[in-house]
Amino acid sequence: MTAPSSSTSMASSVTAITAITRWNSSIAKASDPASMSRLKNTLAGLLPPVFLSLLLAFSASCLLGACAGSQARFESLRDSASLRQEVVSAQGFRLLLLERSKPIEQGGHVHVYIEGDGRPWIAGGEVVAADPTPRKPMALELLVQDERAALYLGRPCYFVGNGDAACAPQWWTSQRYADRVVQAMADALADWLRRQPAISSVSLIGYSGGGVLAMLLAERVPQVRRVVTIASPLDHERWTALHGYSPLAGSLNVAKISHWRADVLRQAIFGAEDRNVPAAAMQHALPPGTEVLVLPGMAHECCGDHAWTSLLGRLNSAVALP
Repeated sequence: MTAPSSSTSMASSVTAITAITRWNSSIAKASDPASMSRLKNTLAGLLPPVFLSLLLAFSASCLLGACAGSQARFESLRDSASLRQEVVSAQGFRLLLLERSKPIEQGGHVHVYIEGDGRPWIAGGEVVAADPTPRKPMALELLVQDERAALYLGRPCYFVGNGDAACAPQWWTSQRYADRVVQAMADALADWLRRQPAISSVSLIGYSGGGVLAMLLAERVPQVRRVVTIASPLDHERWTALHGYSPLAGSLNVAKISHWRADVLRQAIFGAEDRNVPAAAMQHALPPGTEVLVLPGMAHECCGDHAWTSLLGRLNSAVALP
């Protein structure tokens, strides 16, 4: 057997180092399983199997270690806005509610925020996450900036740990927008509203996948008068095909719904620089009459150089709500 030349070995080493750097970068950005699988295949041709296994295990342990930081960030945001925390049950799930209590006159209005899809996968898409809770809860960050009465409506299995018997992985992967998920959130919101008799109308504000759920929820909660979606994959079939992700089998698709409530105002925000959810690929899925706002300089995270408070004021000026 002829030993590889030193130049060949050095080139392979450089290539492996480059691939590992890309792997770590993709892990940090929570890339999807398809792209991470391509990186794994690249590494498989450069590293012995035992090293590749160690790399996967190391990546997973790093992500698990980040959970403590995620919890600390969540608690900091919650406490900074003096939000009251509650966990409720609906459709066999537990859901987190965070409430900013403010005096509301009879016939008042409330903003309800819904979080994005978080982290359904770990270890670069090799392992389904035991807890999909996001490292950076963008919708919660937006609520903290909102000065009016507000509710953070949790998604099934998010922020409540992995001890819930109902929390099988499909509820944050392929069936993240399933009928049961939507109904659980609708039931939880309806129950909360029954305990707030002064509130007569609701704006649902959803970030990323939370915007998909907001669109679907509005059809089931009669108090909803407005929906605001932010960087939302409103046609998840096109979105998964665009990125080469696994289809979200079992999830409801906004793009496939033909009948919508006529008494709900819908506003959709997209980022002009968003490569995750490009506006041009999603606008066909919007219900008729939806107002569209494409923000220059904004990528997938809201809201670029646009402060949410000023952006929300701009959105509010276009509607007549209490």
